[in-house]
Amino acid sequence: MSKKIITITEDELKEIVNKQVKQILEEGIDIDKRNMTVGFNPSHQKYVDTNDPWNPKPIYNTIDGYKVISIFQRKMTTDKMDGNPLIYALKKKDWQLKHPQYDIMALLRRFVAVTKELQESFDVIITIPSSNSLNKEILKKIIRILPHQESYEDFFSKYSANEVYNDFIDSDWLQQTYQDGEERKRMHRMIYQSICKMNLPKTAKGNDGIFSYKFLKPTELRNAIIQSIYISDDYSDEITFGSKINGKKVLVIDDTVTTGKTISDSADAIKEMYDPLSITFLTLLSPLK
Repeated sequence: MSKKIITITEDELKEIVNKQVKQILEEGIDIDKRNMTVGFNPSHQKYVDTNDPWNPKPIYNTIDGYKVISIFQRKMTTDKMDGNPLIYALKKKDWQLKHPQYDIMALLRRFVAVTKELQESFDVIITIPSSNSLNKEILKKIIRILPHQESYEDFFSKYSANEVYNDFIDSDWLQQTYQDGEERKRMHRMIYQSICKMNLPKTAKGNDGIFSYKFLKPTELRNAIIQSIYISDDYSDEITFGSKINGKKVLVIDDTVTTGKTISDSADAIKEMYDPLSITFLTLLSPLK
């Protein structure tokens, strides 16, 4: 009995090889809640789609009318872990990378590969303020890859928790959203409790008095905040910086997108003083999919 010979074309062979290579390179992340560690895993795409360095694809979203470009795709999972531990590990906040040298190199390979695929240029690159150095580290990598004219590390400042509570609570939104008086009082009380937590020192799980949206629970209460960011005094001189920003394409860097409130706040702060041609956001982690 003769054996059947199966033949494949060169293109089909390449496709098979590419699929096998892609399967190896498509790393998700493992989350160990007991040991508070995060590590890349080549066998799945759970929690975070870490992109493919052989065929990198920037992730595009639109939030409040602004283009948001992301490097990695966050994913919703049944155990309610959405990849944020990766950000916490990179910020060295409670969580840690399981294999720091390997994990950082894997992340950087994808970060550089995806960023090089951006088919657009920007005049000004700036960062969202953060309590750690992650956003500034992202900026350092970006300005080596993307052509630009200006870059600023400390363009923005964050209001204090008390300033936001005293001056930037949207009472009209609370009134319209919670028409029941008792429910509205309860939500306002929750905002106050969140402000109190922000005023605690970081050693006590607070934020040293600086406002941060992550403390607001439930997250829908973020809509009650009118503004959380302003342009730092060093960059608020329109005579000095007007020509550098007005009519220019601005890229704003942040680590992740949750509700998009920080995006709208920072864009509003820029447009309140300047008139850029466009504002685009680049984040490490995308909105949840």
